[in-house]
Amino acid sequence: MSDEVTVYVGRDGMDSLEATASTLETTVRDSLGVVVDNRGTPVHVHCRLAGDLAEIAALEQSNYYVEADSEAFIPVHVDDVSLTRDVEGTLEISTGYGANAMTIDATVTTGPEPVDVDETFASPKRSETESSSIESIARRFGLDAATLAVLALGVVALAVAYATTAIVGGLAAVVGVGAVGVGVIVALWLLYSG
Repeated sequence: MSDEVTVYVGRDGMDSLEATASTLETTVRDSLGVVVDNRGTPVHVHCRLAGDLAEIAALEQSNYYVEADSEAFIPVHVDDVSLTRDVEGTLEISTGYGANAMTIDATVTTGPEPVDVDETFASPKRSETESSSIESIARRFGLDAATLAVLALGVVALAVAYATTAIVGGLAAVVGVGAVGVGVIVALWLLYSG
């Protein structure tokens, strides 16, 4: 269901009517509408509301003149009333002085209650699940982003140094791993002391 339907006039012969949907639905805070797409000669389209819908909704006018090969919009305004139940009715459309007619079922629902929005919604707060994983890890351990970056680079450097030691072997490789470890410790010390 939708709150707007297109009705084709003259697509299958003079004054013929064909709708893209047989039902319309909206909430009490919105309106309904019909787009009349005239595919033939100029035509007068007559509209009428029936059922309980006629008590809470209104047409701007009952007759619409639609030029050949053009469109017209027919709004159905729903009164701003407090509904306690859904309201149903029909929108009747006819052409050719009533010779061709169709009925579209229409429903106005009570809809959800409106939500008051104030300026606190203008700047959303990021929850911990929305923030990046690096930021959440840094907050968990009381670290800032720079310290976390130095630690990450140090872990990568130590991993490369250890892999090199495992492949090359020997005293020089072990000294190299030690030098990288000392470099990471010095970098962290400088970061915290500065």
